[in-house]
Amino acid sequence: MDPRFSPTTADLRREAARAAALLRTVPAPGARVPGLDWTVAETAAHLVAEVRHYSGFAAGTARAQDVLRTLDVAPGAAPGEVNAAANARALTEFTERDPDVLADALEAGVEEFASAAAGRSPEEPIPTTNGLTMTVPVMTAALLGEQLVHGLDIARAARAPWRIERRAAQLVVEGVLAMAAGYVDRRRTAGMRVSYELRFRGGPRHRFVVRDGTARVTPAGDPVDCVIIADPVAFLLVGYGRTGQWGQVLRGRLVAGGRRPWLGLRFAGLLTSV
Repeated sequence: MDPRFSPTTADLRREAARAAALLRTVPAPGARVPGLDWTVAETAAHLVAEVRHYSGFAAGTARAQDVLRTLDVAPGAAPGEVNAAANARALTEFTERDPDVLADALEAGVEEFASAAAGRSPEEPIPTTNGLTMTVPVMTAALLGEQLVHGLDIARAARAPWRIERRAAQLVVEGVLAMAAGYVDRRRTAGMRVSYELRFRGGPRHRFVVRDGTARVTPAGDPVDCVIIADPVAFLLVGYGRTGQWGQVLRGRLVAGGRRPWLGLRFAGLLTSV
């Protein structure tokens, strides 16, 4: 991760506090979230379960292998499939659905994560359920993304305003890119050889290379097939499936160039769901 855009627990606290404040105002916790199979209350419960999940790994009180054995997933399942199974299990086991209680639990959970994270080196790899290892900054970025994106989900269901700041989105994008190689769609990218430069407005540049079902992310510099210039918020929302890419392209928030610019439209399909 670019150290200039490495999220801190202070960033996480700020966005979790916004999500908690929103939860305390929702008029209908049983309302369905647009685009998801969850209600507002279930989405909030997921936020709490997720922060507790990462706290356990950061504190060393949870082991990835132990959690994985409890999930109904095939050996070698993609990280996105494991995440989906873990999310479903967590919502079955964590039954609280009162938004006020969940708001308090979310903020308390973030404090637990911050305390656990403080005891880890920023470079220390920590195994997680989906088979990937994460450092504390990557975990923090992942949790920050949960607040931003699911905050938006809850706000849409409640017809409430929700703003995602560019810098906050960039912090999440840095974490996503640190994990991106593990989320490449092996089937779809089998036999593929393609390279991208990702340029974020107000942020860093990265080189994303796919080679026959594998991927790696490095600092930009070497020649690439396609250059994508992106607003971080647009990149985040398209990547998390909260908006379509064509609308962002037409608004100039996603622009493709280079010698094979048409490859820009294929980028989102290279990765499985996070």
